[in-house]
Amino acid sequence: MDWSLWIGLGLFSLATGVASYYLYALVVRTRKEFRALQPDVRITNLSAMNSGNVLTLFPEFENVGGGVAHNCQLHMGGWDGNFAVKKVYPRGARIQKQRASIVLGPEAPIRAQPISNGYLRLRYLDRWGHKYDCWYQVTQIKNMALPLYNIQIDLDHPEVNTPILSFWEIRKLLRAADHED
Repeated sequence: MDWSLWIGLGLFSLATGVASYYLYALVVRTRKEFRALQPDVRITNLSAMNSGNVLTLFPEFENVGGGVAHNCQLHMGGWDGNFAVKKVYPRGARIQKQRASIVLGPEAPIRAQPISNGYLRLRYLDRWGHKYDCWYQVTQIKNMALPLYNIQIDLDHPEVNTPILSFWEIRKLLRAADHED
């Protein structure tokens, strides 16, 4: 074998290694920039008030991400209503916590009968119109004094559904965002 073949192979390996390192760094930096612009709305506090047969839940939610959340909706299975907010701003000068009111009377299905899969869903969009869902598990607990169920919501373990985008889609969205700003 000729030394020039080994030297050429070594230089090719070195160039490939350096190029893959810089490509990896570009991908990581692009994904990090995109994550910084994504909203992340979560229920941060939940209080309840019981008045006779009526249970009222007050979930408080805020945007802990970096981008503005649009068309935020709160819905609970077994509750015939919803709560909507046009925009939820991230932490900063315009932050404000949103507080919903979920009134569950004795005729509400989630209080009157057992439900196999109770949930509280928080749905919102990012600036590009991608849909995000945050699901909280709702457990029914039998009330011994009344023939109704009380509600317990697990805020510590939400199931979050975020859009799955390729590197090229993310890069295109970031370029469009740079042109808008």
